[in-house]
Amino acid sequence: MASDIRQLPQWKQLDADFAGFDSFSVKEALSQPSTRTQQLSIEAAGIFADFSKALVTPEILSHLLELAEARGLEKQIDALRSGQNINNTENRQVLHYLLRANEADVPNQLKAQFKAVQAARQQLETVSNQIAEGILVGATGKPFTDIVHIGIGGSYLGPKMMMEALQPYQRSGIHLHFVANICATDIHSALVRLNPETTLVIVASKTFTTLETMQNANTAKAWLAVGLEEDKTKLANHFYAVTASPDNAKKWGVAEGNILPFWDWVGGRYSAMSSIGLALAIGLGYESFEKVLEGARELDQHFFTAPFNENMPVIMAMLGIWYINFYGRDVLCIAPYDERLRSLPAYLQQLEMESNGKSVSKDGQTIDYPTCPTIFGESGTNCQHSYFQLLHQSPDFIPVDFIVTFDQPQDESEHHDWLVANAFAQAKALMEGRQPDISDTLAAHKAMPGNRPSHTFILDELSPERLGALIALYEHKVFVQSIIWNINAFDQWGVELGKVFSKQVHAGFSDDDLASAMDASTQQLMKRFKQARKN
Repeated sequence: MASDIRQLPQWKQLDADFAGFDSFSVKEALSQPSTRTQQLSIEAAGIFADFSKALVTPEILSHLLELAEARGLEKQIDALRSGQNINNTENRQVLHYLLRANEADVPNQLKAQFKAVQAARQQLETVSNQIAEGILVGATGKPFTDIVHIGIGGSYLGPKMMMEALQPYQRSGIHLHFVANICATDIHSALVRLNPETTLVIVASKTFTTLETMQNANTAKAWLAVGLEEDKTKLANHFYAVTASPDNAKKWGVAEGNILPFWDWVGGRYSAMSSIGLALAIGLGYESFEKVLEGARELDQHFFTAPFNENMPVIMAMLGIWYINFYGRDVLCIAPYDERLRSLPAYLQQLEMESNGKSVSKDGQTIDYPTCPTIFGESGTNCQHSYFQLLHQSPDFIPVDFIVTFDQPQDESEHHDWLVANAFAQAKALMEGRQPDISDTLAAHKAMPGNRPSHTFILDELSPERLGALIALYEHKVFVQSIIWNINAFDQWGVELGKVFSKQVHAGFSDDDLASAMDASTQQLMKRFKQARKN
């Protein structure tokens, strides 16, 4: 596959499309009798996607889909499904879809991996039910009332976001707490009001060596040892591990029967539907957790089987390509109009930017065209009183994904009516803009250019199934874009360098020779910190 996609005839066709696109108006296109809304809307897995406010015509969209075909997207989707080692830099399969597959979905060559998934699901169901029902108890025989999930990155962001989104489904009597930051405030804030006798700690780490996770786990272990006093011989009762390195977990002190597996073919940012979701299965009940898998599976099957012109993740991805590589707008705003989805932007930051934030192609060539967008966002309507000023009046547009839910767990219909009205109105305002009366002395300040694109995704309800589908939708969008850009979406070498340097700096706090080998700026910062420590 050629690294420079700009030499493809399909790319050159899009260049020509863009060159003649200056005068296009979304508002005008929607005001004409046409089938635009039908042509640019799709429904799948309980999600309705309205792309009719996109800065695109149906003809240009067809050209974008031709680019996807030219990049071999269909073949690459088959490679993912069949278990080829598409994570080429680590020589690994990419099989997170197996976590939510049914046996009929699985090709013969992946039956062994799927059998392991089924066994892990069974263990997850048994353990989560026994903890929630008080069969598995702590050192003093008391059932667990609080679950502290310790992870970072994908083993934290996904479970935390999902728990917040599905809070109305939470079992009574079980409280979940999520810890990630190595800043001691995070772990101490989680533990300060808890009773060690009724607290279970889940340590989620693929390697069981991740600095932040193990530092927090050690602090939790020390807190439990003090709190349990004479019963600390049964300390292992209070720990479960989810890891691909069970030997490391056992060395740390987790009982063998309290270790749940996941595999190197599941990237951390794709792992919340694996055993990493143990806290969710306990807090929500395994049946609700399984419904998350069912919703994701439904969207998976849509992605795997729908033709490109009816394929929601493919169209979503290709519109992103249009904005990023032709308009030069490599920023994306995520605006979920539901407080339950308040952590979705942070979750998608990792999913997108850790996956596609690359400048090297799969074949090792430097890329000089834009790839991954910078993701930001916050729940509506809060966001309207912060960065929406930028969205409406900045010199350049920023595409927006509006995510709207039609259910409301509280019996407050007027709240919900206003929430949804604001979401629809903001999309309309971005599209239409405003040209005030020229006699107004502040006309220039009040003008809004409009013609700013957005996509609206409607979930008929924020149920476990719909949340699973929403997660899968963005996962597949990221994969499609990686194929177009010819980058590996499943490694994260950029995460590693900072870890290496942090160990060197930390060692330099107590070793003057190591500190003196640092650059002048870092030496200055370290010196000030060491002085503050002495004071």
